Amino acid sequence: SNRRAHERERAANAPTRADDWHSSTDVMRERARADERGADACERAFEAWLSAHKVQLDGVALATFRRTGRGVCATRDLGIGEVVVRVPDDAVLTSETSCASAALEAMLGAESAESPRLNKEMLVIGVMCEMLRGSESKYAEYLRVVYDGVVRGHSVLSWDNDEAVLLEGTDAWRDAYENEDEELDLPTMTDEHWKCVVKPFFRANPALAHGRPMKELRELHYAATAAVAGYSFTLGDDEIQGMVPFWDMLNHAPPCDATVRLYHDEKTSTLQMITVREVKKGEEVFNTYGPLRNAELLRRYGFVLARNPHGGTTVSLEDVVEAALEAHPEVIDELPLRLAWLESRGIGDETLESRFFIHPTGRPSKEILIALRVLALTPEEMTTLIDTDFDDEEQLMILEGNDAQRTEQSYLVGASLQFLSMHAKERYNETMRESRLIIQMFAGVSPSDPAQEERYRAWCAAIVRMGEQRTLSKLGRWTYQPNRCEDSLLHAWPFPLSEEDEEDDEMMCEAAS
Repeated sequence: SNRRAHERERAANAPTRADDWHSSTDVMRERARADERGADACERAFEAWLSAHKVQLDGVALATFRRTGRGVCATRDLGIGEVVVRVPDDAVLTSETSCASAALEAMLGAESAESPRLNKEMLVIGVMCEMLRGSESKYAEYLRVVYDGVVRGHSVLSWDNDEAVLLEGTDAWRDAYENEDEELDLPTMTDEHWKCVVKPFFRANPALAHGRPMKELRELHYAATAAVAGYSFTLGDDEIQGMVPFWDMLNHAPPCDATVRLYHDEKTSTLQMITVREVKKGEEVFNTYGPLRNAELLRRYGFVLARNPHGGTTVSLEDVVEAALEAHPEVIDELPLRLAWLESRGIGDETLESRFFIHPTGRPSKEILIALRVLALTPEEMTTLIDTDFDDEEQLMILEGNDAQRTEQSYLVGASLQFLSMHAKERYNETMRESRLIIQMFAGVSPSDPAQEERYRAWCAAIVRMGEQRTLSKLGRWTYQPNRCEDSLLHAWPFPLSEEDEEDDEMMCEAAS
């Protein structure tokens, strides 16, 4: 709600890019040509900057591709094992090498060691301060290219309300706007960090703001967050967050299709990019950002893959509990006790916000199956579970129950999965049919064409939705496949905890009861 209010405020105080771009076809085309000329000049200045900072390119150069936008192409045939990029360590932008390093250390240094999210926010502030210095910054030409990529890109932070609502219900929406997990990669908790970290920082260090008003700084914070999310790397065993010039210009391919790997040569103090397969002259050179689902690719980098081999979705413990209650409503009287047992085993928490993964084939995670089995037990079976010594094989056999008990439990778990499949799909604003239609209508739209920005974002959102909706539909089919045995539904009980944890387990269950 805070984000939507801020978006409304932005819309009221400034013309939107949509208003500018759709004023007329002629104006739009002229602006696109002007943008191309500006981008070419920006890239030429960046190439000169790379040379001045001893970044070595061998057989690769910046290029623009219709399907992927700006990327890197091979300027000659590349063989396997060639070092095509060498970036000196001192050319990398980190919070410690930024002009704000002293101020950041004084204000946030001790706290950042305890918070991965705050550590990333320090780099965001460092990037902001370098951008605010303009041409005086050591990284000026490099950051202009990055900023140009952010403005031309499709980070979810730049989506207006009508565009963002297309993502509602998806994992991309939840992680971008609702998730408060400190371990999560940017962008997440963006507004909260502006209020609690960035705004106080610039109030304490007004010289670093160079006279810019807070409203302008907030807009720059969105851009810097998108830049760090889409362009930075986690480097070394110390997990330093840094911006590596030219490394970040390569587009993504799934791990199996990447054409380079990244390597740090300690002897020469350079970050190297080494080919792992042959690349023909003129072909695009791809890095891999990891085995990421489309929801993560869109949230962090602003794009999706139409044929992404990595998929699936998540559901909350609250979703799982609601499905179980629909299949087995009698369990509601003992719900606190069962949730306490699950929490004691590291499966969920009292807020019911824990997320569980569903494989793109529809196979539920073991945490879902264990939670549903606990919620399917009779009161007597639950008492046996609490009293069971997991080191005692005889007690484990008793806990597994007889054939009749296992049949009843597997039926309730299967029914719960069916309800979970049906109700989880209701979280989206569009049906599978509507998502499929949008994908078909906007197939082939270019991410680099400003005139197609709205269509491209609608297509991206539909790709994410469709992948998750398919997974949830397959969950329902997975449950009652003809060859599905009850052992597949009744996951084995978790391994025993340590003696100390078992004492905590007993106290929690006693308190809940």
